[in-house]
Amino acid sequence: MSAARAGRGFTLVEMLVVVVIIGVMVVGAVLALGVAGRDRTLENETRRIDALLGYARDRAELQTREYGLRFTRNAYTFIAYDPRRNEWLEVNDDVLRPRTLPAGLEFDLVLEGRRVVLDREARVQTLTPHVGVASTGEFTSFELTLRRESGLPRQTIRPREDGSLELGEMVETGSG
Repeated sequence: MSAARAGRGFTLVEMLVVVVIIGVMVVGAVLALGVAGRDRTLENETRRIDALLGYARDRAELQTREYGLRFTRNAYTFIAYDPRRNEWLEVNDDVLRPRTLPAGLEFDLVLEGRRVVLDREARVQTLTPHVGVASTGEFTSFELTLRRESGLPRQTIRPREDGSLELGEMVETGSG
């Protein structure tokens, strides 16, 4: 009887079960790798910068102190103005520490309507902020875009007139 069964092959139900199992595994792999979804790394970094800028704004208001943010192509550093020394200094803080973007992500920065060419790495120079956070809680006019090195996807942060920050929609295709 086992010889007769071996020659018949698989039943239709057995084939369907195998196809369903393979389909579930493929869907799980696609979702785990983010191929079908949004760029989670870019989204998380954009949200982190948004939250840190909000934190710096709150801190500037509470301490009545000027803060700023300095960028390179793939990193950023928070700085604060020291009126006694009349200079900008790096912030020594666990929250506002210098940060580097994950591999493959870069910044584009527009200040007062003009694009800023960002250096690949920080140069030793007098620190001045690209983006200012006033002690009144206001930001200087800027548009910060976080993007993949290829240009897409990308997401933008800019200040609103009411002093809050606007997190733009994720642009994943060239039409947006």
